[in-house]
Amino acid sequence: MTQADPHWAVAWDWVQREYDRENFDPAAREAMMHWLATDEAHRKAYDKAARLWLLAGLTAPMGDLEEHALAQVQPRMQD
Repeated sequence: MTQADPHWAVAWDWVQREYDRENFDPAAREAMMHWLATDEAHRKAYDKAARLWLLAGLTAPMGDLEEHALAQVQPRMQD
């Protein structure tokens, strides 16, 4: 039997909180970024949780970086 990732529950909680756009304020984002930076395993667990969230068909957060990335891959409308 394999051992469960000890960081999964916290990562999953951060992903859920991040997508709650009304309540995920700058202080919460700063706390999440601190958690991610403290251990590479945190980032790996978060990345897996975020991929699962997206695969489940839930919407992605539309921060500045995400909007920029979408703009790069979406065809541009011409006048």
